[in-house]
Amino acid sequence: MHRLIRRIGVPTAVAAVLVALAGTGARATGVAPSALCGPGYATVDQDPIQDAATGELLGTVHLLRNLLTGYGCAVTVKSAYAGTPTVTRVYLDPEWLPFSVDEGSRRYVAGPVYGYVRASCVIWGGSMAGPDGVVHQHQRANPAIGGAVTCF
Repeated sequence: MHRLIRRIGVPTAVAAVLVALAGTGARATGVAPSALCGPGYATVDQDPIQDAATGELLGTVHLLRNLLTGYGCAVTVKSAYAGTPTVTRVYLDPEWLPFSVDEGSRRYVAGPVYGYVRASCVIWGGSMAGPDGVVHQHQRANPAIGGAVTCF
């Protein structure tokens, strides 16, 4: 049942949000990450992506969880360069389960990506490149494992 809802409901909701963003020219920072992940998801953690040289906020990686289903969701929402296609990435790596990643030239958001996270730990994170191609990692990215760790 969850797979059917995810296959039909989430892509439709994401498409509606992105169409609204494109149509109004609104910035993605006004979109709640829970709206991108779908009903029942609540924010568990978030981590900023900042330009290492200037400290400018480029975006934020969000980790969300649905307590009813046990699934986690991650999205990277751009703050800078919104509307401009830049390489944007988000990933979710639940313990003992397949790694999920969304990466590519994005205007507003990378993701959502999903994974079953109930009663386990998850490595999650994201990155953004500026128009100059320089890649910026989220603030708490651990170089040894590539992301932040959250245990449920």
